[in-house]
This record gives sequence, structure tokens and C-alpha cells, in this order.
Amino acid sequence: MQASSSVQTGHDAPDHFEADLAEARVLIVDDEIGMRNFLQKTLQGRCARVDVAADAEESSRLLDLYTYDVVVLDNIMPRQSGVNWLGEQQRIGFFADAILMTAYADLDTAIAAIRAGASDFLLKPFRSNQIINAISQSLKRARLRRQNAILSYELEAGKDLVRHREALLGTSPEIQAVRELIKRAAATPAHAVIRGEVGSGKQIAARMLHSHSPRAERPFIWLQCSGMTDELFQNRLFGRVEATVDGDQSIDGMLLNAMGGTLFLDDVELLSSNCQNMLVEMLTTGKFRPLGAERSLPLDMRIICSNVRPLRQAVEERSFRADLFYLLNVAEIYLPPLRERPEDILTILDFFTESFAARMGSSAPEMSPAVRRKIMAHPWPGNVLELGNYVERALIQRDFASALGGFALTDENETLATVERRHILSVLESCGGNRSEAARRLGVARKTIDRKCQAWGV
Repeated sequence: MQASSSVQTGHDAPDHFEADLAEARVLIVDDEIGMRNFLQKTLQGRCARVDVAADAEESSRLLDLYTYDVVVLDNIMPRQSGVNWLGEQQRIGFFADAILMTAYADLDTAIAAIRAGASDFLLKPFRSNQIINAISQSLKRARLRRQNAILSYELEAGKDLVRHREALLGTSPEIQAVRELIKRAAATPAHAVIRGEVGSGKQIAARMLHSHSPRAERPFIWLQCSGMTDELFQNRLFGRVEATVDGDQSIDGMLLNAMGGTLFLDDVELLSSNCQNMLVEMLTTGKFRPLGAERSLPLDMRIICSNVRPLRQAVEERSFRADLFYLLNVAEIYLPPLRERPEDILTILDFFTESFAARMGSSAPEMSPAVRRKIMAHPWPGNVLELGNYVERALIQRDFASALGGFALTDENETLATVERRHILSVLESCGGNRSEAARRLGVARKTIDRKCQAWGV
């Protein structure tokens, strides 16, 4: 922490700070009416909200009612010093940056301010540009902290969400309908549920929904619900206020770091009943409270959930709360498996081939028509995830044919259309690709084989 009296002077704050300032909510705490008026006049019009308080009691009441980004706090006040007040607020939940103002720049005060959680130190008297720069720097530090936290969430996710955020590929009517539904749902503030089999692209669909929404410039965070304990769920989502050697400090959770953005709960049907209870309380009250805190924060977050098993079925089996189902399942998006949209298989395969080859710095090996027919005959129970795995394995082996070895050509979820496609392509393969001979063996017209192969992209 450094004294802001050393900030470079000038007439205006740097231009690149204006956007942060324009959205900032600031609380001024000072018992001197002249200083309060000066600070309010300086910041009014530059910030989204500026409130003033004459003492610790009034400022505590305002913190209970509103959320602030920065609190500008005088140290010497009647009944309670700014440092002591700040320490108390940290223990019950203080979710802003604090700038301490003082006329006495002694070392003990600076140390006490740091321990209490102040992020900056401003010496009186100061000019208007100094307080503007101090607040701007405070907002910049807070933004960087949130960005670092979001980056760590992305790295933990490990789902290629950033790289493939627009990769819900295909030209089939089924996937085109999904993309259209995503765009319609994105234009609303409604929570959404994305249902699909393992590997069908639920994370990508969630990212697309976020990127088409008004929240697109805000963070997108991902939480895997499978294996999530109650305590871990609370810590990761809500954060906590914990005791440290130097005092109490706030540990930010996902909801605070990604305020205004989108929370993606993957495999939400696997949450415990206690975690479901927490979500119901949060969604019905519109607030959340970090562990150990006495003060709640407003919820400003869109929630997108994914599930493999239909949530309505889980509700009927009493493993998922009915009220939580109705709170979350406002917009429902179903991702069809690859076996229901076979014409998209080769499009996605080509995408993965190009992407993985570029990443490996190598060219893709040739793919014979026979291999393409086998690829089209495979039911792909692992969907897009399995297809990507196959392509990457083929590029490593430098042979698409040998990478086919591990395929299991049956699947209990196969539809009649899938069985038909697999059988026709299998006969076509046994005929060496001769469509007339395949038609003869199958007892159908040649044009039937041509039409189906065209639809499948073979």
C-alpha cells in the first residue's frame, strides 16, 4: 500500500480509468462536513453512485443497504477511529476496497491500516485529482484481482471453453434449431438448463448462450457439481470471511468475482440436497452470504445448468427439489446426440482435424472413403467428445484407419435411423464402396443409396 499523496498530479484522471470510474459506487465517510462536500462534489457525475456518511454508525447502515466498490474513510472521527471501524466491518463482511484518509502519516497508523484491510493511504490535505486517481487505482487493482480469479477458474475447468466457444458446429436442422434457440434464450435474463448426453457439447452451448447475451462482456465461470461437497460448494461459490494472523479478511467466491456475469453449473442433478437448499435460498432471496459473514450481497448472476439425466425425472424420483427445478428450468435447451444428426459428423471431424493439426504443428494424414464410411457407421456414444478424442489419436498415430480399432459399433441408445445408417454403410463397405452392388444386396434402388449417402456426407 502506498500513500496517494505521491500520485502524479494533473488536471484530470487518465482516460483509460474513466470507464471504471463511471461504473463505480463510492461511499465517503468523514465527520467534517466541508470534506464530505468537497469529495461529493469532486466525485458526483464521475461515478455511478456517491453516498456520504458522517460517522461509523451511519456508514455501517449504508453498507447493510447497498454495495460499494470503494469506501473513502477518514481515520480520526468521534467515538471510533476509521481503522477500528474498518477492522470490525471486515469481520462481518466488507466487500469493497478502502482508502484511508489521515492528516498524520505515522508508521503505526499505516501498519494498522494495512492490517485492517485498507488498500490505499491518502494524506490530507489533497487535491481533487489525487482522490480521483486513488479511486481509479483502487478500481484497477480490484478489476485485476477479479480477472486473475476468473483465469484460475478457466484453467481449473480445462474444458477448452475459451478456444471453442463458438464451436457448436453442423448444418443439420437439429443443430440449427439449437443455435436459434440459444440466441432467443440469450436475449432474455432467464436462467437456462441445457440437457444432453456426455460429450454432446453442453459446455460449448452454455458459453454460446453467454456470448450472445447482454452479459457477454462480463465473466463466464464454470463449476463442476459432480463430487462437490457441501463445504467446498459454499467456499467456491459464496466465499468466506476467515481469521488470519493479522486479522480477519474476506476470501472472495465465484459469485463476487464474476458479479454481473454467468455461472455455469455442470451436472447440476448431482448436487447434494444441502447444496440444492443453498441455491433455492439464493435464488428466492436474490442474495448470497459468504461463510462467516453477517452481511449479504445482492445476486447479479445468470445461471445456466447442464444435466445428463432429465431434471423432471430427478424431481419425480425426489432426488432434486421441485422448486429448484422451476427456478432454473425457465429456458430448456436439448442437445441432440451425434447419432441423431449424422450429417454433422464429418463437419465436426474436419474442424477437429484442422484445429488439432495446427496445434501439433503437423499436417493431417489422408482419409480414405472406406474410413469415412466406417466413421459414419459408428454410433458415437461419446458424441463430440469421443469424436475429438478419435481425431487427436489419429493425428498422433498419423493414420485415421488404425485409430478406428477401439470402436464399439453398438449402442443401446441407438435409434432405428442410426441402425439403418450403420447397416447400409456396413454393406457399402463390404462392397468396396460400390453403391449399385450395395443397393442390390439391400434390395433397394440405387437412388435410395445415393440420396442417403448425400445426406450423411459420404
